[in-house]
Amino acid sequence: MRFVFLITGRKALPFAKRCIDSILRQQKEFSFDWLYVDDASEYSRTEKEFLLSLMEGKVLFLGKRHYQVGAIHQGIQKIEDPYSIICLIDGDDYLLGDALNYIAKVYENPDIAMTYGNVLLDFRPYQDPMSHYFSDKKTVNTEYSDMIWRTQSFREDGFRCFHLRTFRRWLWDYIDPKGFCRRDGTPIRASGDSAFMYPMLELLGDKKHVMFIDTPLYVYRLHMGNVHNHDKKSQTEDLEYIRFELSPYSPINRLELQGRLNQAKDLIKE
Repeated sequence: MRFVFLITGRKALPFAKRCIDSILRQQKEFSFDWLYVDDASEYSRTEKEFLLSLMEGKVLFLGKRHYQVGAIHQGIQKIEDPYSIICLIDGDDYLLGDALNYIAKVYENPDIAMTYGNVLLDFRPYQDPMSHYFSDKKTVNTEYSDMIWRTQSFREDGFRCFHLRTFRRWLWDYIDPKGFCRRDGTPIRASGDSAFMYPMLELLGDKKHVMFIDTPLYVYRLHMGNVHNHDKKSQTEDLEYIRFELSPYSPINRLELQGRLNQAKDLIKE
C-alpha cells in the first residue's frame, strides 16, 4: 500500500512543525509520500524556505487563492498513482501516533475505498473551547445510518464526514471540479470538504466501501484563524448550496467499481 499525506493550509506556518512532525512520528511499518499545498499565504522568502525545509522540498506554493477544496484539487493533480491512499490533513491540525497503522489495517480490506472518522479537539493556547462552534455540528464525527445508505440521502441528512479523511486516488477523478465552484464560478470558500465527501459517498453507493473510524486518529485545532471565526457566512451559504442546489452523483457502475477494487486487492497482496 502506498500512502500520500496531502497537507493544505493558508498562513498556517505557526502550526506547520507540529503538523509535519506528527506525520514523521508515525510508526514506520508503512512507507508514505507527502505534499504540502500552500494556498497563497504570501510568505516571505525566509518563511518559504522554512516550510520547504520541514517538507524536504515537497511544497506547492499557489500564486492565487484556491480555498480548501481548490487547494486539495491542485495537490491531487500532482499525485499520479491512482491506487495511492490519500490522507488529508489541514495544516493547522495534527495526527495521533498510530493513525497510519490504523488506516493501513482498514485498507487491508480490498472493498474499502474511503474512510472518515472522529477527532479530538485542541483549543490551546487560547483556552477558549468556542462553544458556538458546535451549534451546527451535531452530526459530525458520527456514522451514516443504514437507512441513509439505502436511500442515498447523505445531503439531506447532514454532514458527518470529519477527519481523518482518506480515499483511493482514483475516486477523485470521478468528481467534476465544476462542483468546487459557486454558481457564479468563483471558488467555494468554506465547507469545501462537503464538495468532495458527498460525491464520494454517492459514487461508492454502498456502505461496504466506506469505513467510519470511531477511534480518534486526528487532532483538530480550534483557534481564531478557523473559517467559522472569520467567514461563517460563507461556511453556511456554501454548505447549503452544496447540499441543496448541486445535483447528487449516481453510483459508479458496479462492474467498473469492482475492477478498481480488484486492482487494489492485487496491490495489497504484493
